[in-house]
Amino acid sequence: MSVLVVGLNHRTAPVGLLERLAVAPERLEKAYRALLDRDHVGEAVVLSTCNRVEVYAAVDRYHGAMGDLRAFLCEWGDVDPEELAPIAYDYFDERAAAHLFAVTTGLDSMVVGERQVGVQVKRAYKDAHEHGAAGRVLGTLFRQALRVGKRARVEVDIDAGGATMVDVGLSAARRVLGEFDGCHAVVVGAGKVGALAASELLDSAAEVTVVNRHTERANELAGRLGASAVGFEGLGEALVDADLVLTSTAAAEPVVRPETVEAALAERDDRPLVFLDLAVPRDVDPACAELGGVHVLDVDAIRSLTSADHHGVAVHRAREIVEEAAQGFVTWTRTVEVEPTIAAFRQRAEEVRVAELSRLEPRLAGLDERERRAVESLTKGIVNTLLHEPTVRLKGMADHRSADAHAAALRELFGFAEPDLPGPQLEDAGRHGADEAVADEAGGGPADPAESGGPGDSGPRPASSGGPGDSGPRPA
Repeated sequence: MSVLVVGLNHRTAPVGLLERLAVAPERLEKAYRALLDRDHVGEAVVLSTCNRVEVYAAVDRYHGAMGDLRAFLCEWGDVDPEELAPIAYDYFDERAAAHLFAVTTGLDSMVVGERQVGVQVKRAYKDAHEHGAAGRVLGTLFRQALRVGKRARVEVDIDAGGATMVDVGLSAARRVLGEFDGCHAVVVGAGKVGALAASELLDSAAEVTVVNRHTERANELAGRLGASAVGFEGLGEALVDADLVLTSTAAAEPVVRPETVEAALAERDDRPLVFLDLAVPRDVDPACAELGGVHVLDVDAIRSLTSADHHGVAVHRAREIVEEAAQGFVTWTRTVEVEPTIAAFRQRAEEVRVAELSRLEPRLAGLDERERRAVESLTKGIVNTLLHEPTVRLKGMADHRSADAHAAALRELFGFAEPDLPGPQLEDAGRHGADEAVADEAGGGPADPAESGGPGDSGPRPASSGGPGDSGPRPA
């Protein structure tokens, strides 16, 4: 199987379109059913964040799978194919792997090197695994991506600047409010982004209030940080005193409505009210921006404050790591594709060996147990010796994209059908792999990537010539 990714991100699509295509956690089951029902999709992982919506798939045919994934996105977001066509990108095989590795390291982020995207990639893989959608191919790809991200942080310190979307967003808010001394900040959402925002705001704002749908989570975060907390029912009252409102929930619909904001404005003085909306789909109804004294900064607004030009030794070295690992992954996938043929070849040889011994059984009847074991060992040794060289050579050809043709010739010469590749069903090793990916991202897991059955990410490898769709600029 090959790997294909189709998606949109902050560079190619406005936030309004990204939120239409976003896949909320509670809708993942429906999304994976729709994807795995497609003719050419064997495995799938959906990566849906505030900056991107991407579908990774293990596929049997490039053109058929491309149509499947684009059709899924159009149907999911109710998007006209003509609207999607010029802004959706697609990468195949080595370029698909390189793109995911670049995403995981933060090279493709709005803020280069930011760490949060690595957590999001890990979560996307775990979700796909739990829904039975990620099998051997994508499981190996995503576990490798987490290792590449970790390696880039350890070896080249890609995230040395420590900047995040929260940092850039708060800088944008300062352009309106000035410094936050004396400000009352409200953080809507008690997840990882909300916790990071509340923690940073406590260093400068006079007061921080955490608002969350589940009050116990708001209380837990507020208690840990020394902030105050209210449930969603207290949002309107919190807005009356607020200067800055940062939102980062996973809600499918806006949680801040114009009528709620308008009611709060009626009880306020003329000071500005700034909403910093880091969510996709957006948490703040765009109509709120039309109210007097209200400033809404969403992902589109923050994008204009970031630079697409990123140079320097760390970024260059991180890209080298990404490319090297992508080549290793594609070499592994090609080897995997010929393994069933090699196994069938060896099985056919074993069947011939056993059949010949059975045919000669009358002549061997007088042998004792020790002599029979010697004959068994001798015949197995002959078969293994004969098969060793073609097996090694066929696996070696995987590096040079000629293995498929030679495997087909082998099947033709020896008269056996092309074996089926494993489907998306998860075996015990796959379950171990999902757990390992989490441990590895946190600093645990095996030191050698090959221990989980996937490609390593060190040492030079033969370059790949890519595949269909392998044109245009490399993901950065």
